[in-house]
Amino acid sequence: MKTSSPLLQLLGLALLLAATARASAAPDETVVREMARQTNISAEVIRRDHDACDSGVTMSMKVCASYRWRVQDARLNAVYKQARSKAHEMGYEASLVKAQRAWVAYRDAVCANEGEMGAGGGTAQGLYELSCMEGLTKDRINRIDAMLHS
Repeated sequence: MKTSSPLLQLLGLALLLAATARASAAPDETVVREMARQTNISAEVIRRDHDACDSGVTMSMKVCASYRWRVQDARLNAVYKQARSKAHEMGYEASLVKAQRAWVAYRDAVCANEGEMGAGGGTAQGLYELSCMEGLTKDRINRIDAMLHS
């Protein structure tokens, strides 16, 4: 009795290869350098743990979560710079800056709350916060990008 079709086997292999490629992808060196500069974590540790979010080792998971958020933060900074330039040309830069500052305060408050509630003040609190920050930052990038292309 055949358990799966060749197409399903091929799809499974493709997914495995994609996952392997992602897991072994080199980290963004700009993010590594900036993260090392802003924290007490060495660039070597960041490179080693940048994709260790599922490792089960709390410190490695925190490095990975922080790296992922910082990648999104760098993307946000780039798209925000473009939006601010466009807003300046169109005469609404002040409102964009005000909105972005409010969004950062919102993000920080929401993610602090999610960290407290999700971890109950435990060692995983930072993981909850960083995951929240990554997700909200991705959402903000999408919103700003949509404004740029409307």
